[in-house]
Amino acid sequence: MNSQHIQLQQKIIHYRSEVAKYKQLLQLVETELKREQLRNQYVQKKLEQLDEYEQTIEQLKQQLLFYEVALEEEKRRKKEIKQDVVRAYAYFTYAVMMPEQKEEDATIIGDFVIENSGNTPLNDPIICLRLRPPDHAQLSGKFSFRQMQEEGGWTFAVEHWREKMKEGEYWLKPIDETTLLPNEQLRFPSFELRIIQTVVVEAFVYFRQLKQGVSSSNYIVVNK
Repeated sequence: MNSQHIQLQQKIIHYRSEVAKYKQLLQLVETELKREQLRNQYVQKKLEQLDEYEQTIEQLKQQLLFYEVALEEEKRRKKEIKQDVVRAYAYFTYAVMMPEQKEEDATIIGDFVIENSGNTPLNDPIICLRLRPPDHAQLSGKFSFRQMQEEGGWTFAVEHWREKMKEGEYWLKPIDETTLLPNEQLRFPSFELRIIQTVVVEAFVYFRQLKQGVSSSNYIVVNK
């Protein structure tokens, strides 16, 4: 075997060795590529999960904010409920009976209604019915200058009630000690007004807790 043939054999062995080495490197690269692809898929999946987590976190933040606002509103509402509201509402209900003859007197029959529209009891009601002008009508009803009358009656609330009547003011209070609970009503019932000439009738109500008074939501006007 000549030297040339030996050299050829050696090159073949060398090339086979190189081929084997490169095949091995190729396998390593392919394996690494697959690993990188798997890694990318994993990272992509994690990124997608991260987006989902971020969306979930945002939803939870919104829900938490909603509950915080709802809690604040509930605290405010409870605080308002706990606060005492002292309030009353008053109005006339009445019917006018006009005479057949113009020179005869007209008559009004009605009730003066008082309602506790707050959330705390009201004590010691006093009403004032005011006639303007004072000599254009005469008031009568279930009231007396004596502290003796049937249950549910009314009496004068001031000492100089005669002078007040001349001025057209009727200051009255229930004979019985009265406490008006929330949403309860009190009536000065079945009063009668004999109308001589054109008159305006106003009303006001006072309580121990409402010393400034509350005016009636309506008033009576009769033109004659």
